[in-house]
Amino acid sequence: MKSRAPRGSTLLTALAVTLLLALIIFGVLAYTGAERERSGRSVRDIDAQTCAESAAQWGRKFYGDRYPRWNDMLAGMPGSTGYNNPEEMDPTKWGEGSFGRIDGSVVDGSHPADFRVTLSDNVDEFPPAAPDPTQDNDLQVVLRAECLIRRLSLAETELVEAPRTATADPYQWRGNVLSETSQTRRNKVMEVVLIHVPDNEYRGQRGGGSAGDQNVVSGR
Repeated sequence: MKSRAPRGSTLLTALAVTLLLALIIFGVLAYTGAERERSGRSVRDIDAQTCAESAAQWGRKFYGDRYPRWNDMLAGMPGSTGYNNPEEMDPTKWGEGSFGRIDGSVVDGSHPADFRVTLSDNVDEFPPAAPDPTQDNDLQVVLRAECLIRRLSLAETELVEAPRTATADPYQWRGNVLSETSQTRRNKVMEVVLIHVPDNEYRGQRGGGSAGDQNVVSGR
């Protein structure tokens, strides 16, 4: 009976040490996995931001060259539909040329669009006039550049806000964009102001285009 006590105590000690080591190993693996996930998310966010910024730069040139059609695009007139509704998920209803691929290749069934850029009017009416989202009055529009690359979008479990449906904008000047859908919140989105400056040549990022001024060719 006296010889069994030490053996039992040793066994319990060994079990405790084993359990402690298992917990340490589990903690190290969990920490390593979390760090790997955070690192991957950081890289993905940088790539998504780059995608959205590239789309915004592309949108400045695309819509800048089409300044005479701004009001038709804002109003969704025949021949200019699909440019003012970022909530439209059907690519066949997007405005021609308002989307593309980062590498410049053709968008088709096997090569979906990497980004899409839509436009909307800013609030440029003065009281008592009501806001009119179909009419530009101050030579300024808002570009919304959205990265559509699936691997760069957030998963359902990573959404900051709970999924919700879009609601109408109380000011009635930008449709339902102020309350975006859960699908659009998964993607990286960037909004910039495009200003038409008459009698000035289009300028790229190095020439002031990224600042929103002097970035439209007059008369185009």
